Amino acid sequence: MGSSDKGLFVQAPAICFTWRFEPDWPVLSVTKNIHRFGYTAEEFLSKTRLFTEIIHPEDRERITAEINVLLTTNTESFQQNYRIITNSGEIRDVCVYSGPLQPNDHTVFYSIVHDITHQRQAEAALVKSEQQFRTVIETTSEGFLIIDNNFNITFANHALCQLTGYELAELKAHSAVYYIAPEFKHIFTQSVNQPGIQLHWREDLIIHRKDGQALNVRLTVTAMDDGTGFFAFITNITAHKKAQIQLQKLSRAVEHSASSIMITDKNGIIEYVNPRFCEVTGYSEAEAIGQTPSIISTKETPPACHQELWSTILAGNNWHGETFNRTKNGAYYWSLMSISPVMDDNGEISHFISVSEDITTQKDQQIKIEKIALYDPLTGLANRRLLYDRLNQSTEILHRQQDAGIGVIMLDLDYFKLINDTYGHDVGDELLKEVALRLTDCVRSEDTVSRPGGDEFTILLQDVSHPEDIKPVAQKILQSLRRSINIDKYSFKITCSIGVSIAPLHTIEPKLLLKYADLALYRAKDCGRDNVQFFSANMRVKHQDGILKV
Repeated sequence: MGSSDKGLFVQAPAICFTWRFEPDWPVLSVTKNIHRFGYTAEEFLSKTRLFTEIIHPEDRERITAEINVLLTTNTESFQQNYRIITNSGEIRDVCVYSGPLQPNDHTVFYSIVHDITHQRQAEAALVKSEQQFRTVIETTSEGFLIIDNNFNITFANHALCQLTGYELAELKAHSAVYYIAPEFKHIFTQSVNQPGIQLHWREDLIIHRKDGQALNVRLTVTAMDDGTGFFAFITNITAHKKAQIQLQKLSRAVEHSASSIMITDKNGIIEYVNPRFCEVTGYSEAEAIGQTPSIISTKETPPACHQELWSTILAGNNWHGETFNRTKNGAYYWSLMSISPVMDDNGEISHFISVSEDITTQKDQQIKIEKIALYDPLTGLANRRLLYDRLNQSTEILHRQQDAGIGVIMLDLDYFKLINDTYGHDVGDELLKEVALRLTDCVRSEDTVSRPGGDEFTILLQDVSHPEDIKPVAQKILQSLRRSINIDKYSFKITCSIGVSIAPLHTIEPKLLLKYADLALYRAKDCGRDNVQFFSANMRVKHQDGILKV
């Protein structure tokens, strides 16, 4: 080998060495870049068996056999791929080009070693990637196909064959356009024909199965980097489209519903209201969303009603009832409301839906009817029917709780018949109205003042148990009625007689309470009128038909 050949050999970028084909393949020379395998040139040359030892054990026999064959055929140069073991124990893939040299009448061999580890790793990764890609494409539930620029189908996965009902060979027999419904063909071809403008696009189309059935599908198309065609995923959205159409119908029904509809999250925060809600309440959609239903609530709604409502719907049940509400401008209205909980996939409450009807007109009519049925048309006080109803309710509570009492005050105006006969019924009626006002001012809001008829008034007092609880009220009534009452040009000074019974002190039966108060009233009249008498067991009262004993 000449000096110039040696210089070229030493400066070569690959690892180069010479060796003789003898037992153990002794190495004669090596370039300094042997350090890439962790050796110095001196270390590599100092060990005569080093060359064979660095070849991977699994490749040594194959390499030796290949070289024997190549030498017997007088091959001038040859290439072999095998693995070597570096000084640190790392395994590297190499490509080795070898050939004979004949300096000084004896044969030596040269070898040029290229490290192809990264290339092999890249090739393996590519193979793995292709395998994974094919696995994904063949196992995915979505249809997948590859088309060229002429819309010819070059590949389709199993899912697409199942979706369309065609075998792969049948699919390839036609272009992709063939399977698309006529009204969508131009959309597909226009999009695919613009690869330079649109590398990715998505479109909802209708395709036809082999059996003629129409399918709503979503195409997601990507142009290949080399410009030779397209990849496309096809998703069956037929069920989704049907649900979407149904949802649109429901949405239009809700939007145009004559009922007020409100949807809240599980914490009661409003997320949706329909136009009717806005019309009834006066709140715009923007004003209502983010608020709670309390924006239309009133203080007149009893807390117990709210508690019962929430306990019902939080238990997953529907609630139905009447609510008294307030609009944005302060006007009151009645609603017949239904509230239903909405469950998520885990069976947990996610939302509440409220549907309500404005029943203000009907409620006003009902209230008017009830007022006629339950209230005295002259004074506006409770009539006999309402008095009996409230007295029965109060005594029922006493039966259960027995922690408080009730009082019944019964009174007559003294000599009212004389006023009525002398001045006329119109004046008498005005007098009764004023008496009703004064009696109402003498008691609390939870007490009931009633006019069963004529000049007779009955008052039901709550939470009283002893005469000492009632005496101040009775004295207040006497004093109030003693004040002058002016009607037209007349001025009247009237008095009244009062009888009182107490439950459970005297009895707990409603009819007996009224009877005992009536007996006490007669005693007050017998005692000169303008006084108060409490029932006692020794009372006697004279009636037209004889003596009533208690």
